[in-house]
Order: sequence, then C-alpha cells, then structure tokens
Amino acid sequence: MARIQARAAAMQLLYERLEGGSAEETLGELIGFTQETSGSEAKYSDDKALIGHLVDGVTAQAATLDRQIAPYLRGWTLERIARVDLCILRLAFYCLQNEKDTPASIIIKEAVDMATRYSTDKSGAFVNGVLSAYLKDTEGAAD
Repeated sequence: MARIQARAAAMQLLYERLEGGSAEETLGELIGFTQETSGSEAKYSDDKALIGHLVDGVTAQAATLDRQIAPYLRGWTLERIARVDLCILRLAFYCLQNEKDTPASIIIKEAVDMATRYSTDKSGAFVNGVLSAYLKDTEGAAD
C-alpha cells in the first residue's frame, strides 16, 4: 500500500472514530485486500503499523492540532466545518509537522485530493486555503 493510500485510510479511520464507530474493524476492511493481493503477511503488518501510527498520532494530538488549525479557518469555526474536512486537516497538519521526509506540497496535494473525493465540492479549495496559509506562516517563521 502506498503512503497516499495509507493517509486516506488513516483519514477514514479518524472520521469513523470521530463519529463513534469501530476503527479497528474498519482498519481490517481497509487494508485486508493488501494481504489478499500480495500474499504477504509482512506487508499487511507494515500497512497496519503505518496507518495505526498516523491515527494514534493525530488522535493523541487532536486538541493541539485543533488549536493550530483554528486561526486559519477565516470565517469558520472548528464546530462548523464538515467533520471529514476536520479529519483531513488534522491529518495534514500532523503530517506537515511530523513527516519531514515528505515534501509539504505532496501532503497538501493529497489532502486536497481527499477533500475533493470524500467531502463537498468546495472542500478541496477550502482545505488548500487553510493548509497553504499555514505553510506560508511556518515557512516565513523559519526564515
């Protein structure tokens, strides 16, 4: 499973947890096909570990991530945005801060693609705006 698929699976699990669902059962469904198609128990284990790492990291830092996201919502509040968009933003902020080996442009593109695929027609532009503003501020602070 590619990292992009792992991030998409992590976002789906984060959303399911937010809505009170059983993330562990869904995890097996989301990546079970990997074991079937590759025949590799090790690959399945690696995918599960990566997705688990992302979900656990975002879950543990959700309150901090929300405080970081809020100033970039411009006219919106965390309570008003679509829950899928919130999960995508949390995951993207987490990845931007913790996946130093992945270019920010890739993380943002994947987040926008997820928003376009899993949320509303306007979500891709919304997510792009929030993440781009955050990235501009963090890059400016690094100079």
